[in-house]
Amino acid sequence: MKAWKTRRVLVAAAVGVALLGLTGSAIGAGGKGPAKAKLSIKGKDSFKPNGYLKLGEFFAPGTVTIRSGGTVTMTNTTDDPHTLSIVKRSQVPRTLEQVGNCSVCGTILKAHGINPEGPPTMGPPPIRVVDVGVAGFDSPGDSTVIGPKASPGARVTFKVTARPGTTLNFICAIHPWMQGRLLVK
Repeated sequence: MKAWKTRRVLVAAAVGVALLGLTGSAIGAGGKGPAKAKLSIKGKDSFKPNGYLKLGEFFAPGTVTIRSGGTVTMTNTTDDPHTLSIVKRSQVPRTLEQVGNCSVCGTILKAHGINPEGPPTMGPPPIRVVDVGVAGFDSPGDSTVIGPKASPGARVTFKVTARPGTTLNFICAIHPWMQGRLLVK
């Protein structure tokens, strides 16, 4: 297994063990854009010895429309922890090489207090939500961690405060092939 894959597995294991208390909820919609939206993390990884490795986790839907000031509730149906991290469009990995050498993923994980190069640590990430600007998700660097499906932290809610007309690109810093957009109305 390549070193980056090993590091991602170690980080995923550490964050998964750590997130037993993260919770939140919201549902519904209405207005110019919905005031509340749902986002799920689905899929699973699989492999065939001497055949293939399929990294099958993804955000569903990949594009979420939300009103400025609205809330997004994210639910994790997988066995792994994840992040939803706002990044610049230029930081979204577009090739397998970029996924394996994600230019922003280490910075995001460090902002959560997770050492992506070191051994897994026990306990919750020191920083579950990173908010770099004004309160709410509105700019690159804003990020939240969500626990695996068996943990109380498998559901989180966050407020989107970006101005109407903004598109926020996001990735999972642990699994950077997982990508999506928030269209703010």
